[in-house]
Amino acid sequence: MVQSTIWLRRAAWALAGLLVFWASAYALVPVVAKSQIKKIAFGKLGRAVTVGAVDFKPWSLEVTIHDLKIAKQDGVSPQLSIQRIYIDAELESLLRLAPVVDAIAVDSPAVSLTHLGDGRYDIDDILEKLKSPPDAAPVEPPRFALYNLTLTGGQVSFTDQSVSKTHSMSALNVSVPFLSNLQSRRDVKTAPRLAFKLGTLGGLAPGSFDSAAEGTPFAQTRKTDATFELSNFDLSPYLGYLPASLPYQLAGAMINVNAKVAFEQSPATVVKLSGVVTADKVRLFDKPGKDLLGFDQLKITMDDVRPLAQSLRLSSVELTNPALSISRDRAGRLNLLPVVKAGAPESIAARARIQGAKGQNDSPKAVKTAPSAAPAAQNPWKVDIASVTVRGGSINWLDQTLA
Repeated sequence: MVQSTIWLRRAAWALAGLLVFWASAYALVPVVAKSQIKKIAFGKLGRAVTVGAVDFKPWSLEVTIHDLKIAKQDGVSPQLSIQRIYIDAELESLLRLAPVVDAIAVDSPAVSLTHLGDGRYDIDDILEKLKSPPDAAPVEPPRFALYNLTLTGGQVSFTDQSVSKTHSMSALNVSVPFLSNLQSRRDVKTAPRLAFKLGTLGGLAPGSFDSAAEGTPFAQTRKTDATFELSNFDLSPYLGYLPASLPYQLAGAMINVNAKVAFEQSPATVVKLSGVVTADKVRLFDKPGKDLLGFDQLKITMDDVRPLAQSLRLSSVELTNPALSISRDRAGRLNLLPVVKAGAPESIAARARIQGAKGQNDSPKAVKTAPSAAPAAQNPWKVDIASVTVRGGSINWLDQTLA
């Protein structure tokens, strides 16, 4: 009876101690964490950091950070703001001596980025501080296991002052089953997801992108099936970023994709694509900026496309209302062929060949040249198109040599 009373007393003291520890941690950890987040983040980034509140549940090791903001260089407007960060840690972290987190949720993050021109951005100071010293010794990457990672309601605003445009990404949702460099079950199934909408400030309705995948990346076959859907993606706001050296100018296009990608390794790697890709309202100009090619829609239905095996099997190719404008100037040049500027590598090479030929004719002794190596043999693509359909269409021809 006395022994039982002693054990009950010890259990009561242990429970009381645990409750006191939980109460102390519940009260003190949020205060300390809030202060340390501000201090460490400012030291790493050189920017003012604010935190609305920190909640901690020591009995379940759950941490919630509310209203985290990283200020811009002006210290007023936020460069990054996150409404909520939820972390559910596990006691297994103590056993593995590495962070093991059962869930991480990031709600409503908003990022603001500005291109100042000449390759300069308003976060260059942060990138400079995050650089590792050139003489820093290499360190072993940290060990971790993070499960059930989600990001919902994300927004990105990108202002490009060089072209006076603001691009936006909204409704960003990312789901990753896990990120880990610790040992894991090799037959675990994953189902990642990425979805967002793209648009410009005051522009057209934003295009949307959605994807989903399911696979067993740690099994021997490494089998994965993924679907991608891109709806009403307007290329017009992004044409200013195309290189000026391109022989033709894209004036506009609307892209839609509904495709499936199957990946398997058993033992050879097999990548198979299927689905439908459409390009609507496409307009292409030649270098002087005149109409070259346009069509209402190009629809390609992929049956079995295997890029690694160089195999292309299409169910159908449909082209609606194509309009091709061909012109020949007074010098006999066609607008279909890109113009090679004088002094370009091709012109220099051609000039060298001509001069070499003249030198050989003038010299009393012929100069023997080494035979050029035969081009390496390449496996040709296997192309199989079940049907090709062209609806409507016109060809315009302008020949200035006849004028």
